Amino acid sequence: MTHFALAAPGHDTALPDTPAALPRSSTVVRAFSHPAEVTAVHPVLVAAAKLAGEHWMRAEAHRLVRDPHADDHVLASATRTIAARDTGCAVLAEHIDIWAATVLAEPRNAMLHTETLGRLINRLCGVWTRWRLLADDAEAADPGIALALHQLTELCHAYDDLITDLQSGRRHLPVYQAITTPDAVA
Repeated sequence: MTHFALAAPGHDTALPDTPAALPRSSTVVRAFSHPAEVTAVHPVLVAAAKLAGEHWMRAEAHRLVRDPHADDHVLASATRTIAARDTGCAVLAEHIDIWAATVLAEPRNAMLHTETLGRLINRLCGVWTRWRLLADDAEAADPGIALALHQLTELCHAYDDLITDLQSGRRHLPVYQAITTPDAVA
């Protein structure tokens, strides 16, 4: 199993001191990698740890769907699992968004970011999952591993830049909108 360490110099890998503090990407990725170490420390980290499980189960179900020898019952079950895991990811992203809307101040003069914090962390988890699957299954010389790691690293830097901008008041997050209620439009 490949281990992941993204902590760059100057990036905080410690847990946030206050509930309003936003964890850095290295701490979020650690929550993906080591969910058993995450306790009720920070709501974003708790949701991130659960997201990793949802993404992993979703990826395993996708493997079954792509299996040319899988029978119809296996395919139907895997398809239901994918739908359930997609909903699980959306609910966890929504929990992050609710926390962010409740805790983070919205500066009036700040530029708007393009996606919510929950959606960004969900996307980060998806990229992390793809990298882990490639690293665990492929040969060491597979160029897909390096590309996936590069994409993960870039997204982590973008996440950390957003956190810095949010904390300095240069950016604000979009208005939270529930995506898991029956009235939500996809």
